[in-house]
Amino acid sequence: MTGIVVGVDGSESGMQALAWAAREGELHDLPVTAVLAWDMLSQHHSRASQKFNPHYSEADALAALAIFVEKAVGPLRAATVQRRALCDLPARALLEASAAASLLVVGARGLGGFRGLLLGSVGQQCLHHATCPVAIFRCDDATSDGGAAERIVVGIDGSETAHRALQWAVDEARVREASLEAVHVWELPYLGGFPNLASVVDPTAFEVAARRVLDAAVDSVDASGLARPVERTLTVDGAAAGILGAAKGADLLVVGSRGHGGFTGLLVGSVGQHVAHHAACPVVIVPPETRAG
Repeated sequence: MTGIVVGVDGSESGMQALAWAAREGELHDLPVTAVLAWDMLSQHHSRASQKFNPHYSEADALAALAIFVEKAVGPLRAATVQRRALCDLPARALLEASAAASLLVVGARGLGGFRGLLLGSVGQQCLHHATCPVAIFRCDDATSDGGAAERIVVGIDGSETAHRALQWAVDEARVREASLEAVHVWELPYLGGFPNLASVVDPTAFEVAARRVLDAAVDSVDASGLARPVERTLTVDGAAAGILGAAKGADLLVVGSRGHGGFTGLLVGSVGQHVAHHAACPVVIVPPETRAG
C-alpha cells in the first residue's frame, strides 16, 4: 500500500468516510489525503451562511476542506491528513488523485446525491474506473471503535479477482486483529423445462465441488499472523444474496470487482454492484490485477 485517498464534500457520509479512512491509515501506517472537488457552480464554504462567491478560488476550497477534516477527525488527527482541492468534477478528481493510491474511500452518497439512490453517481463511477481497491462507506454504517473484536467477511468464487480480494481481506484482518470469514455461495443447476428432474438431482456432488473451491482458495493464501484461523462458510443462495446474508453484523465486507460469470465488458459485475448498493457495512471492491496502479 502507498496511500489512501478519500473524497470529502462536507456531507455526513463524506466526513464519516474520512474518519474511517484515517483509522485505516493509522492501521497500515499510510498517508491519508482528503480530496475536495470544486468549481464555480459547486462551491464549498467553511460557514453554512456563506453564499455564492464570484471570486471563489482554490484557497477558499482549501479553507472549507480544513474545516471538514477537523470536524471529521478532530484537530490532532486533522494535522496528519493531507489535503487537495481540485477544480474538477468529483469523480474525475478522485480518480486522478487515486491513480497511484492503495485505496480510494468514498461516501455512498454525498451532497447532491438523489435521495432514492443508496450509491450515488460519484461512487458508481469510482467503482467502475478506479485502478485501486475502492471502499464504499454509508453514513449509517456501524463501525467499530477498535475496542471490540471486529469481523471481516470476504466473498470467494474461485476467480483470480476473488483471490486478490481474499488476500486483501487477510492483510486487513491481520492488522485489525479481526476474525475473517470466507464465504462461497453455490447454487443447484437450473432445471427449467425439466421439473421432474429437480426431485432426482443429488446436491451432494455440487456441495462437494463448492467445498473444494472454498478450501483451495483459503489454502492458497498466507494466513499467518491472524488472530484465529479463517472461518469457511458455504451457503446455497444467489451469489449476492448469500454474501449479504453472511455479512450481517460484519464490520467490513470485501469482494472482487468481477468474478466468474461476469460479462467481459463490465468492470464491476452484478454481484459487486449489488453488494455495494445493499451491504449494511463498509464494502471494499478489489479490482483485477491488470487495473492495479
